[in-house]
Amino acid sequence: MSLETEVALWKPQTSLEGKTDELATLRGIPLFRDLDDVALTRLSKLLHERHYAPNEVVFREGQTGAGMYILERGAVDIVLRLADGSEQCVVSLKAGQFFGELALLEASPRTATAVVRQPTVLLGLFQPDLDQLLDRNAKLGARVVWNLARMTGQRLRELSDLMRERAASAPKGTS
Repeated sequence: MSLETEVALWKPQTSLEGKTDELATLRGIPLFRDLDDVALTRLSKLLHERHYAPNEVVFREGQTGAGMYILERGAVDIVLRLADGSEQCVVSLKAGQFFGELALLEASPRTATAVVRQPTVLLGLFQPDLDQLLDRNAKLGARVVWNLARMTGQRLRELSDLMRERAASAPKGTS
């Protein structure tokens, strides 16, 4: 690789050129779906990109959460550690989905482990980034927090529905 090519890889982007995929990804995320292109561009400046290889761990159950992750490309499994020490995949996520969003609201231990299953590109939004957004653009920051609250409520309802279904289908005396 030539020196010019290597330097070009590290130049900061000053336009949307090259960020088309990132903006399209953000546009498809429910947390950001109602934001216009100007707001998405502002938000994209706060994101951190990282490439992962298969079987790399993004975070482990019990670690303190620092932020949320958006799958730009690839796949991630969310895995729970069971009482007997084994692990169970509870959901497989693909491009255009996100996870770990509760860490934007509080620095609490992760409730599961996130494991990459194929070459993956993640976009990270961390608690300090959200704080910065709230300080610099309160209206946009508030919109993101409001959407985060709605999404958290929706996921909690889905979990409650799942638990009800499982309890209803469990043999009597085992629920």
